[in-house]
Order: sequence, then C-alpha cells, then structure tokens
Amino acid sequence: MREGQWRRWWPLAAAAALVVLLAATNAVPTWPGLIHLVALPPLDQFADLRLLLSRAPSWPMFLGLLAAVAAARVALMAWLLGGLDARRLRFAALFYTVAFGPVLLAAFADATAYAVLYSRLFWPAVALVGVLVLTLGPVPWQGTVRLRAALALTWRRGLRVEVLVPYCAVVLALGAVAEGIPALTVPLVPVSAVATGLAVRAMHRPALRRPGAALSAFVAALVAASIVFVATRGYEEPEPGPPQPGALLILSGINSASGRGAIHATDIHRLGYTCEQVYYFSYAGPGDGQPQRDATCPIRTGAPYGPSDTQRPFQEQVDLFVEQASGLPRPLGVAAHSHAVWVVWEAVATGRVEVDALLLVGPFPSTPTGYPPPGVNQPGRVFADLLRLAAPATDLVRFHFDPETPAARELLGTAGAAESVLARPLPGEVRASSLPSATDLPLMPDGRELDVERNECPARVAHPYLPKSAAFEDATIRFLNGRPPPPCPPWRDWGAVLVRPFGVPAGQALR
Repeated sequence: MREGQWRRWWPLAAAAALVVLLAATNAVPTWPGLIHLVALPPLDQFADLRLLLSRAPSWPMFLGLLAAVAAARVALMAWLLGGLDARRLRFAALFYTVAFGPVLLAAFADATAYAVLYSRLFWPAVALVGVLVLTLGPVPWQGTVRLRAALALTWRRGLRVEVLVPYCAVVLALGAVAEGIPALTVPLVPVSAVATGLAVRAMHRPALRRPGAALSAFVAALVAASIVFVATRGYEEPEPGPPQPGALLILSGINSASGRGAIHATDIHRLGYTCEQVYYFSYAGPGDGQPQRDATCPIRTGAPYGPSDTQRPFQEQVDLFVEQASGLPRPLGVAAHSHAVWVVWEAVATGRVEVDALLLVGPFPSTPTGYPPPGVNQPGRVFADLLRLAAPATDLVRFHFDPETPAARELLGTAGAAESVLARPLPGEVRASSLPSATDLPLMPDGRELDVERNECPARVAHPYLPKSAAFEDATIRFLNGRPPPPCPPWRDWGAVLVRPFGVPAGQALR
C-alpha cells in the first residue's frame, strides 16, 4: 500500500470528521486543545486524557470511554503503519501503553493547575508533554514494528527534529489561532489532521545525513533561548515613592501564616509608607499582635494565624476583613495577594467597608473548572477523586492543599465562584489596580482584566514572589501617585496564547 493512496489516509480523515461532528453537536467542548485530538501521538493521547478527566461524570463512564478511545487510537496507528495486522496492532498498543503513565501524569497536573489555580503545576505539565512529543512522536514511523528497535532508530536519526520541530511549530500556530479566534477552532481540526498526515509522510523519507548535528543544534538553540528568557526577566528597582497619607492594610493569600506570606515582605518604605501606617490582616481575627517573622514591620494587630485559618468559610473571611479594616485611618489603601483579592473585593463591592485604593496583586479573574464533591457523579468526578487522593503530597512542596476545606470547596471547587464575586462593581470612588503574574495567564481562559481603573502589564515574576518584586513596587508607586504605567510590550501575553491550548477545557468552553 503506497503512501499516496487515499485508502491509507481515510481513517485519519474520518477521525477529523468525527471530532468536528462531536464539537458541532456539543458532545465535546470546543476549546483550543480540540485540534490535538488529531495530532501526532502521544499528543493525541494527552488530549484524550485531558478531555476525559475534566468531563467524564463517573468512573464507569471514564473507564469505558478510555478503553474505546484507546482501541480507536491503536487501530488508527496500525492502519497508518500499513494495515490492521497483529504485529502492527501489538506495536501500537505497546506504544500507547508505554506512553500512558507519563501522559496521564501530565494531564492530571494540567487539570489540577486549572482547578486550584496553581501555575507551578501547569508549566511542568506542558514541559513534560513537549519532551514526550519530541522523544516519542517519531517512534512509530521508523519502518519497524518492534518498539525497542524503533526507539533505537529514533535516537540514531536525531529524533527526526527536521520533521518534529516544524510540525510542533504548526501545532503551536494552529492553537494560537484557535485561542485568538474561537470561531475557527472547529474548522482548524481538519487542518491539524492534514499537518499530522504530512508529518507522518515526512517521517518515511530518509533522515538527514548528520542527524546528531541537527539534534545538537536544536538543543543548543533551546538552551540559548532559555538563558535569554531567564536573563531578561529582571526589573530595575524603582525610586522610592513620596510619603503617602493614611494607612495601608496588607492581606496575604491562602495557606499563609502570620508573617509568612510573600506580601508580608513587601518593602512598604519604598511605597511611601512608614511602619506606623501599616497594618497586617489576620485570618484568625482581631488581636494584640502577631509574630513579625518575614514582615517588614512589627505586626501590632490581629491574632496569630496559620494556614488552616485561611481555609475557613469565605464569608467568615470577609467578616474578619470588614472588622479589621473598619476604623483604620483614611485614606485607606489595601494590598491583597492572590486569594485575598476575592475577600477584599466582596467586602468593598457590597459596601461593607470603605477603602480608597485597592492594590490587587496576582488576582485570578475566574475559577474556570471546579471539581465535584466526594461521591457525586458529575463532570470531573474522576479528576476530583484523584485530586483528593494526591492532596497529601502537596505537603512535600509546602503547598498544604486540602480540596475539601470550606474555602477550597466554596471558591475553587465551584466553577464560576470567582466570577460571581468579581461581577459586582466596586464603588465609583474606589481606585483599584490589578497586577497579574505572566506565569498565571494560561490559567485565565476568559482573560486577565478586571473592572478596575488600571489593569497593569503582566509581570514576568512567579505568582508567589509578585508582592515583593520590583515590578509590583514600580506599578504601585506609579498608581498611588497618579503617574502613567510603563509601556506594556504586546508580546507579554503571547506565551499564554501559545500554551493555553495545552490546558483542559475551561471557561467559555464549558459554558
């Protein structure tokens, strides 16, 4: 059977038509990752698992669909390899079995990042998938149906980077178009299938004469680009701002403790405040003071609190903020990091406390996926069970996440909870600025902007370190003193546009 004959490619065309039909009938969500369902393996398997983890409503449904999809994938690969005989079917089944473990890990980390809004899981998941695609993507097309021999040929042929790199560039470009113009997502599925077919066909052509040199050049270019990226992400420290009147109340995020949140280390003197003007919020309620620890100033008010206090019911947290913010000197500025943004917004937007300026650091405009309660058969049931099973491992990275605490259940576990909070407009007299982290942008499928006076340029600073960064200091000094923000490079959002298709169906795709 020759490559140019239609009969070799009709199953791939049929797979693309099926994906288009499923998306057109809303049987599967239309999100930019839809184009990966007809991509080269193991990217296709990654798309399957992302979809099943996020949408399967029960374990029997998940396992049944997983078996059916796996069988279809094996049959499609065997056909593209030359036909549905026992050797090719066995090879395809073994390939997907070997890839399943790391691909499932990447898909689970991906889904977890969206559910708990933790980008430190998303980026490793995308990196793992990139490595798997580059190392395993060429394996099935090396002209042998013995997996060990195919792996050896793949390495001897330099991972076929002359084919894989252009193919990956096309996949990234198609995903970016689907992300930027959602109406084109479904029409791009056949285009993705054509790219896959062309890549498979190119794999059967002779490899480069010096494949090792090509692979070395690619790795060197990748390392050089990484070094440039890291070396250029610093910010110059701004000049200290002029003295500010009134008071500043600082709120740390979830899983923080007295003096142990990143925002406690904010250089308030550079912002124009003195220690006498600064107050630190306590999730344990009012008190006579807390341990200073990493805080810039002594913490004179509030009761000592720990991570468990930040997990109390959301409305209790709002009540505590109102109690501790009321009566502070005016004009009152409030600096809130991450989860605390929702607490502050709820209190101010409902008119329960009066403030003059809000500094929203690392806010998330939405909770895009959620996860069902224990034992409830709803979309995401399998993922939710796995999340609860894996939660104790978060202690190893000092994240201390429990998906069933009141705050986690109300906000992260409920899709759209953050949107409901932020939908209430702030009073007209309240000035507010929002400074997101560029690393968090992929977890914002419906955009990063809030209904505030100033949406700052995303900072190239990791979410946990944003409040003590020069980027935050510069943005805050400019905002408090009525100075315009610095220019925002148009490419600052491009990274998120390129990688968001590797996320799970979220946001508008689920609505």
